[in-house]
Amino acid sequence: MRWLYHILPVADLPAARYAPASLAREGFLHASYRDSVAESARLYFPPLAPLAVLQIDPRRLDVPVAIASTPRGPMPHLHGAIPRDAIRAILTVDAVAGAPDRVTGTRFAFVAFDGMTLLDLVGVHDPIARIASMGFDASTRCEIVGATGAQVWSQSGALLTASRVRPPLDEFDVVIIPGGHGTRVLERSAPVLEWLAAFPHNRLIASVCTGALLLGAAGRLRGLSATTHASVLDRLPGYGATPVCERVVDQGQVVTAGGVTCALDLGLHLVRRIEGEATALAIARQMELPSPVATGT
Repeated sequence: MRWLYHILPVADLPAARYAPASLAREGFLHASYRDSVAESARLYFPPLAPLAVLQIDPRRLDVPVAIASTPRGPMPHLHGAIPRDAIRAILTVDAVAGAPDRVTGTRFAFVAFDGMTLLDLVGVHDPIARIASMGFDASTRCEIVGATGAQVWSQSGALLTASRVRPPLDEFDVVIIPGGHGTRVLERSAPVLEWLAAFPHNRLIASVCTGALLLGAAGRLRGLSATTHASVLDRLPGYGATPVCERVVDQGQVVTAGGVTCALDLGLHLVRRIEGEATALAIARQMELPSPVATGT
């Protein structure tokens, strides 16, 4: 995953969601990768024009990004307005050369609670944690956070605890919610649902199994296709979602996975989203898993 850069006149700097007149006219916003910014500025803007460059975080885009073939190579087109939360810096054209090209340091939060299915959590956590442990990006961070208390799982004499309970979710780039019988209680927990609902809607949130019910109760599934454990698929329309019987359903910034073992599929899918196909395949091989499965939409 690479940073995206968009050039604009200084006078047009955004105060909120960025939607210039060119978006309505062309249907998309032009962006560049780092090493093409200076040339794009030279080609498309008058000499000495006062310009700024938006550094855009692709993890925080809730609009489609299409990679177009151009005479200068592949260029990203953003098909929608840019959320202010996705604009990580405003740079000069000259400063872009020292800015990063590759997106690193993704922060994952795994929401845990008593009554969750442990494999729902571990199955998605393990492949994602390998981004750092296998050396693809040592700055990736994974944190298990408690939804209701420090004790997040106990069974057969073992106990799993979290060091933080309901930390601000805007600290994270990706939030993942497992399932389990405990979700039935949390569906009615106002503090937990308000906490989940506060996670910025332009960022990536995912669920395993009946974790989708918490996404639904927090208002994150309306108008989307989604999946969950087969036994509760019929509950999704109550949260405004269209049920789909797939192992993983990707709807942009909301991704849902089916029951239990689908957590492994979700973990590899999120690795692919953040780090690319080659990394996902390498992690799957190391885990002796089949190649990552195709996902539903």
